[in-house]
Amino acid sequence: MRINSVSQNDAISKYINNVNAKPVKGPMATKISDSVELSEGAQKFTALLKAAKEALENASTLEDARAADIMAQIKNNAYDVPVKDVIDGILNGYPTRI
Repeated sequence: MRINSVSQNDAISKYINNVNAKPVKGPMATKISDSVELSEGAQKFTALLKAAKEALENASTLEDARAADIMAQIKNNAYDVPVKDVIDGILNGYPTRI
């Protein structure tokens, strides 16, 4: 027993009618604008983040200059590592007792 059966032809014709139907024009869209306001904490965070990025960029520039200077000294056989720095580097690798 079928209740409210729909024939295949009826379903196809309704689909075709829906596809070919012209869209109904609605009211004209109004211009909507949004705005965002950052809290004082977010503004401070943004400023600190910007300062940190600038510090990293400046540090990498200084490190590049220092590395170039060391490379030039090595090429000229003028680079000398202080003995204290070598000893400190070796001893820093050993764990300390607690």
